[in-house]
Amino acid sequence: MLSTFNKNPKKYTPENIENFDMKFEKGLDDICANCRYDVKFNNNRNEGLPLFEEFKSYNSETWSKIANDKGFIKQFESYLQEVDEIKDLAYVINTKKANVDEVKQAFKEVFKRNSDEILKFMNPKLKESLNLTNKKKNVIKFKELIDDTNSELYNFIKSQ
Repeated sequence: MLSTFNKNPKKYTPENIENFDMKFEKGLDDICANCRYDVKFNNNRNEGLPLFEEFKSYNSETWSKIANDKGFIKQFESYLQEVDEIKDLAYVINTKKANVDEVKQAFKEVFKRNSDEILKFMNPKLKESLNLTNKKKNVIKFKELIDDTNSELYNFIKSQ
């Protein structure tokens, strides 16, 4: 994370950052009492920044296991409850340890195994931004987004 900060000093200025390594605010104890985020940006000052940035330096083997990691899933659900659009979230991956396609496949498995729960906790504005506005068709539409790893659903995955 610090190397990324050093490589992008204009992005990681005190004016742009609201908090580091903090617990989620909105009383999300029902999802994950101890979940934390890495960086929360003050995106009112710079609209090009996400609201949250999470740094993951996992290797391929670890990514392949996230669908079974309840703590990881709870943290991810916390993010999905906080953001209004997928662009408000960035999972920055270390591409020296795993490639973007492996990470997308890992998240695809998370989405497939936990789709009902993820839809339940997802911020209504996020659902709307992903065109998940028809309760009867949400499951079908969400499945279509999940199946296509090039869909906007996966736009939160960023390489470092």
